[in-house]
Amino acid sequence: MKLTRSLLRGFEVLEALAEEGRPLGPARVAERVGLDKATVSRLLATLSHAGYVTRDPTAGNYRITARVLRLSRAFLEQCDLRGIARPHLTRLRDEVGETVHLGQADGDQIAYIDKLETARSVRLVSAIGQTMPVTTTALGKAMLSALDEPDRSMIISALGLPARTARSLTDPQDLIDDLDRTARRGYAIDQEENEDGVICVAVPVKDGDGRLVAAISISGPDFRVGPEVDRLGTACRDAAEAIARDLPAGVVAQVGFGRIAQNDASPTQLGTYGEENE
Repeated sequence: MKLTRSLLRGFEVLEALAEEGRPLGPARVAERVGLDKATVSRLLATLSHAGYVTRDPTAGNYRITARVLRLSRAFLEQCDLRGIARPHLTRLRDEVGETVHLGQADGDQIAYIDKLETARSVRLVSAIGQTMPVTTTALGKAMLSALDEPDRSMIISALGLPARTARSLTDPQDLIDDLDRTARRGYAIDQEENEDGVICVAVPVKDGDGRLVAAISISGPDFRVGPEVDRLGTACRDAAEAIARDLPAGVVAQVGFGRIAQNDASPTQLGTYGEENE
């Protein structure tokens, strides 16, 4: 299948602006996405015309606009999973007194689609819509652990193993062993692998047909969560099972990692772009 490369590049530019969190000039965006400045300038002008970015006439930098929120809002409104899970997440947050997240796979990232904050003084810096690597998060590892071993190994090799902290698992076999332990234990643990000083536990969520659709997590500072990992893992597992009982089959799209779907895990789906098709 031939893809429109210019459209994909436009999304890469938009994502670069979103991830940076501050206005950027064309040269900096070009550096982020690996394209030449002239191409990036044309893409930015197109996105500006469409209303998704705006240019500061003085500094010449670009930032994303509120129009982008329409897309995220539409996604959240269509995601019944969020509404079904919310009461269970609320009870879980109130029971354990720590921040809870609901996440789904988004390419090689985990996207937070809901978050309930703890009322305690030390909190996490995270937000709905934020993404983190699949392989460094408890959410991602929980979902990977729910796959069959051959699919798990193939997806790990396709995704790569970025290091966010000194504790991140960057050796494929180390991660595979960790996922084996996770599957036996029933919940994943992020031991400061994604953020220093933060420990998370997570459990996969399946629908009425047993299809993997998401994961939920409990996160907090190491000094609070570390001694309570077993209790929090059990509480998280109970909440995930409660969500699964309320989640009808086929309501939420099945999890896919990168361009690999759980039920169609062909390495060729991770191939390069097709010819230019304007």
